[in-house]
Amino acid sequence: MDNHAPVEPDTHVFSGTIKTWNSDYGELITDSGVTVPLITRGFPALPVGSRLTLTARKLKPLFQIEKVVKRE
Repeated sequence: MDNHAPVEPDTHVFSGTIKTWNSDYGELITDSGVTVPLITRGFPALPVGSRLTLTARKLKPLFQIEKVVKRE
């Protein structure tokens, strides 16, 4: 990995419940209880409490969403 690259090359998959979701920032509580900070820019607002699965890339210290895979 290039140490100067802001976004890590590998994706991560997270499943959980939305804690907060604004136009630029959100938080997902995973099924294992970990809070994942997200960059939500470019994605439509989702209601707090919604369950979803998404793929994201680490953009330290946040995760940039690549795709919402599943929404319940």
